[in-house]
Amino acid sequence: MARKPVASVLRSLLFSYIATGVLLLILSFALYQFRLRSSQVSAAVHIIYAVSCFFGGFLAGKSIGQRRFFWGFLVGLCYFIILFVMSSLINRGLSAETSQILLILGICAAGGTIGGMAS
Repeated sequence: MARKPVASVLRSLLFSYIATGVLLLILSFALYQFRLRSSQVSAAVHIIYAVSCFFGGFLAGKSIGQRRFFWGFLVGLCYFIILFVMSSLINRGLSAETSQILLILGICAAGGTIGGMAS
């Protein structure tokens, strides 16, 4: 049985951000232990975004049951929007170039969409 889409998307977003927090803690431990380079940390953060959005999209697609790719995409897009707004507020403006912002948007949207399709 399909759940209410809004509740499912919000629950999926919450799960995505919890997963992000856990994965970032693991990354910070790895950074401390292995003295990772900046490029390695940046790549790992992008992977964390993709994995978190994948699982959020998977969860949304599984719980809603219809148009799974759309709901996965929506979770990835909402994840990015929240991330972008919070980052802009904390940094008091844009902290990255447009190409970097678009790359992260693509990563989040693709991760959520693929997760929704895999559900």
